[in-house]
Amino acid sequence: MNYVKLSKYTSFLKFPSFFSYQREKKGGIILNSMDIESKKFLGQPKNFVSIFNALLFDGQPVLKSEYLKDENSELVMNVSSKHVDIIKRYEDGTYLDLFVIESQSYVDPSMVARVMEYESVARMRYIRQNFKKHVPMHTRLPMILTVVLYVGESKWNAAKRLSELEIIHPGFEDMFNEFKLNLIELNTNHKYNTGEKATQDFFDLLRMIYRKQVLKEDLDREFNRDALYFAYVVTKNKELLSIYQKSEKGDVRVCRALDEMFEESTNRGIQMGIKQGIEQGIEQGIQQRNIEIAKLMIKENIDISIIQKNNKTY
Repeated sequence: MNYVKLSKYTSFLKFPSFFSYQREKKGGIILNSMDIESKKFLGQPKNFVSIFNALLFDGQPVLKSEYLKDENSELVMNVSSKHVDIIKRYEDGTYLDLFVIESQSYVDPSMVARVMEYESVARMRYIRQNFKKHVPMHTRLPMILTVVLYVGESKWNAAKRLSELEIIHPGFEDMFNEFKLNLIELNTNHKYNTGEKATQDFFDLLRMIYRKQVLKEDLDREFNRDALYFAYVVTKNKELLSIYQKSEKGDVRVCRALDEMFEESTNRGIQMGIKQGIEQGIEQGIQQRNIEIAKLMIKENIDISIIQKNNKTY
């Protein structure tokens, strides 16, 4: 049996162009702030491999950043005009595998079908690029593993399996080819370990922002400055931007400022609730008073039109 000797962990990072602010055009595709900052942050070799180490090895450094190289983007070029690819190749001299990361900012109901498309296109283009006509007998193709990194705030409530998206009629279950979405969802009870400070800081910052909660042990924790800025790009939290702009280099203390912001937000919510409660109470009191007055006027046989006019004045 023939195996490809070069080991390539090739990853395609795709970012949805849902921000209206556009800054750069590359390969006929408009790049916006999300695309550009994603490329800067997740495209860094250590950050790049740490996503896979988080999903597959609980943060253990099984995959090494020194084996990463840039890959030809034609492998998934023009699969979708809404996405921009960051492609890396992993070479350690053993096997050849293709890894795909899809960074997703919103819940896409068709995500599982889209991932199937990316993988199918990548397989066929790999075959065309490496074999003249067809794959030789007993040759094994690279494994393709796609990870969806969901950085949105709302819960992922879309299909995670193809069978949750398509209708499977009774009797066809055994013939149906299932496809599973490998999803990393940051705003959940599960905490991922990336084994790399920058990506771990980014993961934890998003959890804090979305949950509006800072743990006591994190109050004096210092966060990677690049992770801080990328978290701002994703969440649009102005407090993160303010902290980033005030800092210069190195790691940054963030949590006390966030904790104060969350406390102020909570207090404002309480005050608004009290105010609304008072206003509702006053309104209900007026309504109850009008009812009592109307009852008394009815007892006195006062004309109904006068009663209605009287209630409208209050």
